[in-house]
Amino acid sequence: MIHRNLRVVALAALMAAVAMPVLAADADPVVASVNGKDIHRSAILDAQQGIPQLRQMPLEMVYDQLLDHVVTAQILLDQAKKQKLEDDPAVKAAFKEAQARILQQAYLSKRVDADISEDAVKKRYEDLKKTSQPKEEVKVRHILVETEEAAKTVIADLKSGVKFEDEAKAKTKDPSGASNGGDLGYIAQGDTVPEFAEAAFKLKPGEITETPVKTQFGWHVIKVEDRRIAPPPSYDEAKPAIRNELAQQDVQKVLDSLKKSAQVKKFNLDGSPYVEKVKQ
Repeated sequence: MIHRNLRVVALAALMAAVAMPVLAADADPVVASVNGKDIHRSAILDAQQGIPQLRQMPLEMVYDQLLDHVVTAQILLDQAKKQKLEDDPAVKAAFKEAQARILQQAYLSKRVDADISEDAVKKRYEDLKKTSQPKEEVKVRHILVETEEAAKTVIADLKSGVKFEDEAKAKTKDPSGASNGGDLGYIAQGDTVPEFAEAAFKLKPGEITETPVKTQFGWHVIKVEDRRIAPPPSYDEAKPAIRNELAQQDVQKVLDSLKKSAQVKKFNLDGSPYVEKVKQ
């Protein structure tokens, strides 16, 4: 598929740490400060990629959770440094293990960069365009509140004539919703948690949910503004995900090749010769 879900294809675990994009300074604003140390937007993106269940969620919907995560992590790091835990033997051993993983990832990254050509990415893009199936999207706004009663009050306000955008700016918990009137843009079925998507896709353009929608983030009031068949992403939009997809395949080829050329001896837990099991 070459629609929105294609854009979130992840590298294999060995490649995850080296696949993160590097943001330009002007695209990486400070989102928090802990004990005088600035935390940038890129740390939020790193954290999101590191939590599998949040990777495909719109950043706006999980921002509060991720922000708390990175702030807590920095507080813990500060305390560890104050206690000079980097000198602890167990920590030093862990550092060596981490260094080994980083070196492994760096090697694979260089190999993948050398193996995957622009022509290969373009060919995969064209193949995906030919086989892609149309996918429906809805353009939604939402208002996120803490309780069902608060959501019912929002619905009552909207029925009395309050504009959705104004209600969102005044009451939503979604950080971006306060400035953009709750606008999430176009979403497909797999772009949000199931409860949210199920409610949104039942609505016609102009309709608002009659009852509050509960998700792990709170209670939502949802408005659908438009429905469309999603256009396929441009080559530039699809390129990072396609490259990641090809990288996963290439990583396995590299590993298989290295294993064949390496001199490896295996033993059982008791030290006796290891016998390879025949695959069924």
